[in-house]
Amino acid sequence: MRNYEAEKAKAAAAGQSVKSYRAGYVPPAAAKTELVAGPNGMPPLRLVPSSNGLDLALPDGELIDYKILALRHFQIFAFRVVGMGFHEDPNEPFKFRNGQRVQAIREPDNEHDGNAVAIHAGRPVKKIGYVNKQRAAWVAKLLDAGQELDGIIIQSKAVSPRVLLTTPEMMAYLQRD
Repeated sequence: MRNYEAEKAKAAAAGQSVKSYRAGYVPPAAAKTELVAGPNGMPPLRLVPSSNGLDLALPDGELIDYKILALRHFQIFAFRVVGMGFHEDPNEPFKFRNGQRVQAIREPDNEHDGNAVAIHAGRPVKKIGYVNKQRAAWVAKLLDAGQELDGIIIQSKAVSPRVLLTTPEMMAYLQRD
């Protein structure tokens, strides 16, 4: 317990949660100063393999927490898929892998959320869940404006996969060699 309290104190001093601190993410204030568009209009990021699955990394290899709100300025949204229990067949559970493609499909007539965006994956393609409410408004606005979005699973180990959605151009840029 004492070790956890010490770790909690270090995380708090860095302005992070213990989970972010443990994952080795750059503190939010430092990340925000690094997330500046270069001459090509792109952020200094790329997707890299990590112990978590796939993470966003700066040129020096430091990892950026997917929760950093500054990512939305580059139309990069990462979130855990929610509502999977309503769509998963207990006899055929979903199987995901890091890098697997997903589709974001707008559901403007959804009775629970006017900003609902469903996430579809697999072969055959089927609904696996939704973008969470915190990100759905931003994603819905882009889709409603006709913006195409590409998506991939970046963390498949958990019960609910973490997905990254962005423009096709940004996805190609983040996945560059």
